[in-house]
Amino acid sequence: MLRLFIIQYRAILLISFILISAEDIKCQGFDFKGQLSSWGMGSNLQNDLNGYFGIRYIPQFNYSYQVDEHNLLNTEVLFNTYYSTDLNSHDYAFKFYRAIFRYTTAQTETQIGLQKINFGPAQLLRPLMWFDSVDPRDPLKLTDGVYAVRYKYNFIDNSNFWLWCLYGNRDTKGYEIYRTADKTPEFGGRLQLPVPAGEIAATFHTRKADEGIFDYRENRYAFDGRWDIGIGIWLESVLQQNISDSPIYKWNKMTAIGGDYTIPIENGIYILAEHMFSNASNSTWNTNNNRQVSALMMTYPIGVLDVLTLQEYYSWQDKNLYQFYQWQRTYDSFIINAALFHYPENGAPLFSQFKTAPASGYGVELMLIYNY
Repeated sequence: MLRLFIIQYRAILLISFILISAEDIKCQGFDFKGQLSSWGMGSNLQNDLNGYFGIRYIPQFNYSYQVDEHNLLNTEVLFNTYYSTDLNSHDYAFKFYRAIFRYTTAQTETQIGLQKINFGPAQLLRPLMWFDSVDPRDPLKLTDGVYAVRYKYNFIDNSNFWLWCLYGNRDTKGYEIYRTADKTPEFGGRLQLPVPAGEIAATFHTRKADEGIFDYRENRYAFDGRWDIGIGIWLESVLQQNISDSPIYKWNKMTAIGGDYTIPIENGIYILAEHMFSNASNSTWNTNNNRQVSALMMTYPIGVLDVLTLQEYYSWQDKNLYQFYQWQRTYDSFIINAALFHYPENGAPLFSQFKTAPASGYGVELMLIYNY
């Protein structure tokens, strides 16, 4: 473990030295920026007090080369370096966060490397959270990337078409239960079209999943859309087919509907609401064993610097209410973020795919963020 840590640390130092040297010789289009953050958290679960502390540094190196008027080459490298502790155990890492080579033309964009791929209009309950795990409660919006090649073509009428191939991503992503089978690629694509008052899209992805004893084919089919009709409304629906001889459900279904509106009172109260149905069965259209979750978010800016945010989630089967309240003050380069939360003691499944905060108990968190 220590040997691997030292090897990763040396590799990051070497790459950082090369990129900084490139800046010294004033290569065209070089840019260096970063983010430093620190957090402290206290929580209480069944009279068991817990404390957490951490510090994170994410340096970012960009290099751009303008080939001609319409063609651009760009390289983007970010590292995620952090240390966290609960006073009993410690966790630390020096690892790549993003490592992207990007080529863009007037109508296309091609990305290769460790990157973030996400899409869909939903913000809190996201059936289309296929390749990321962005926690809506996290002010940093951190998520691990995936190793992929992604191609995007933009048509003149504002429609667009995506193709991607993933390889080497063994950890589970999004709502995945089983990880991807070793040394197997994943493929997919997405077509997004403009429609009156909005846009719609169809998405497909296929991979071989590793159940432990068996590998099986997993196909995902999705439809989503967003419309502005005075209020914003949207829909995300996913049908997942599991082709397996093992006793797992053959179909998984998730559908979320949502809307948002800004009430013109004082500085404006922004309200967003979503509701998601999910189901697993051996029949394509079986609606038994539905699980339902509702989510509400409200934000209110107090002056120029301060914003108050409320997020609440309700699980209809468990009859559990999750509460999260946040205050954020933003300066030019510095952000102060304070939050209070109260989650039910058996609330872990709702936030099981997120690792940025406890999923049960109640507590307080303070985060300081500096961007340069």
